[in-house]
This record gives sequence, structure tokens and C-alpha cells, in this order.
Amino acid sequence: METIAFLLVAGAVLMLLEPIFPQLIAGTVGLVCWVIAVLLIYSRYGVSTGNWSSVAVLTVFLSGAWWYFKKLPQTRVGRSVQSDHVVPNETAAKSYLLDTDGIALTPLRPGGMAQFGPERVDVVTSGEPLEKGQRVRVTNVEGSRILVRAV
Repeated sequence: METIAFLLVAGAVLMLLEPIFPQLIAGTVGLVCWVIAVLLIYSRYGVSTGNWSSVAVLTVFLSGAWWYFKKLPQTRVGRSVQSDHVVPNETAAKSYLLDTDGIALTPLRPGGMAQFGPERVDVVTSGEPLEKGQRVRVTNVEGSRILVRAV
């Protein structure tokens, strides 16, 4: 009985710590603790008790999930772990290179390195191979791809 109680409490605590720890690690481990506890209840106390415990754990889990997604963002903890601004990724910050001319630092077959002013960036062609030292122009920046063509 002590093991089951420990697993249920540990699972609840880990799921409550989920907003603080990133990448769903604490919540996943907490959920695994609950599943193991329910399986132990089935094996030690029978199907009837196991069914009731499954319903109880599922009810607590669904209530907690509802609270996590609907109410947590409005709490003090939710506001402290929530990010209100978007940090552009490295490629999004390179959209200023659009229509800029540069020089291929490596052969582009189709990917490689090019220099635009003082900046070196990874680029890709639309399939045509380009030689080292050839002048290139950025034609498109989409996602993590910087597309160039020969000038």
C-alpha cells in the first residue's frame, strides 16, 4: 500500500511541477507513476478496485489537464513561465539578405557557404551547381533555407 500511495503522490507532484520544467519530462514521469500505481492496484486488489482507481486517476488527470490549459496561464506561476514575445530564429533574422549579392565561398552542389558583405551563411541553389568564387544573389528566404542563384 505504501508503494502505491508513494507513486500516486509522486505522480501528482511531478505533474504539478510540469510548468516549471520544460519539454514535458516531469509530467510524463508523473503519468508513468500513476499508470504503475493503477497496475499495482489491479494486481494486488483485483479488477473491481482497479476499475475504481482507474476512474479516479483518469478523473484527476482530466481535471488537471483542463486546469493546466485553461486556468494556469492566468495564475501568477503561469504568467511567470509564459513567454509573451517571440524570438525570431536565426534564419528569420536573415530575411534582410533578400536580393543581396554575394560570393560563393564553397562549391554549391546545391548547398554550401556564401558571403554577403562581412557575413558568411549557409545557402542552397535550386539545383544548379555553382562554382566557388561565383557571384550569387539571394532570391528567397523561407524557413531555414536561403535560396540563391548565379548573378
